Amino acid sequence: MNIVWTVATAVSLAVLLFVAPDKSLSVFIDGAETAVGFGVKLIAVYCVWLGIFEIADRCNAVQKLAKLLAPINRLLYGKIEAEAANYIALNEASNLLGVGNAATPSAIEAIRRLEHGETLSRAGAVLFVVNASGVQLVPTTVIGLRAQAGSASPSDILLPTFISTVLTAVVGIALVCLAYPKRNEKTDTYRQSDDGNAHSAGKITAENGCLASENGVVKTASKSMEKTNVGAG
Repeated sequence: MNIVWTVATAVSLAVLLFVAPDKSLSVFIDGAETAVGFGVKLIAVYCVWLGIFEIADRCNAVQKLAKLLAPINRLLYGKIEAEAANYIALNEASNLLGVGNAATPSAIEAIRRLEHGETLSRAGAVLFVVNASGVQLVPTTVIGLRAQAGSASPSDILLPTFISTVLTAVVGIALVCLAYPKRNEKTDTYRQSDDGNAHSAGKITAENGCLASENGVVKTASKSMEKTNVGAG
């Protein structure tokens, strides 16, 4: 994607400089002003929701939300640790409220606790799909953008957004289930543990080998000392 965006930007700049070189600087400035303006207007929205999430975390509301979503998450992710379940619940709440950027940190923390090896697990794949599809009950960010752009009814997208994101999540989860069959779920779970413990096992073996070598040297030295003592006697 970096290459695609770089090529697209370079081609656009070349065409602009060739077609209207006198307007290139003004276009850059207008675009920068528009981007900064939208960013500043959205700061208030994200400050409010991030503050609400922080309060919810300190009031143990996240844990209660995790318990409320436990039946659904158990069906989707299988058996996962409690801390990962809390971050997944926070991620789902952020997506439902349409605060996508606020959902990203919780998804990263959840994936860190789900993945311990080089092979992506079924739970990690489901989390990636659910977070990418972003099921939104209230698309806060889009509604804010529409309101700032002067929309007469910025909340008209509530139902279409909810339907489209739910359908996207269902299709994505179905594809994950096809890629990760139920019968391989236990194998997939323990594969990460094996990958994560491989280095530790190798280290322990090496340490045992070093200890064995040291013991052998000590035994050899002891035998030499015994022979020396006998000869001297």
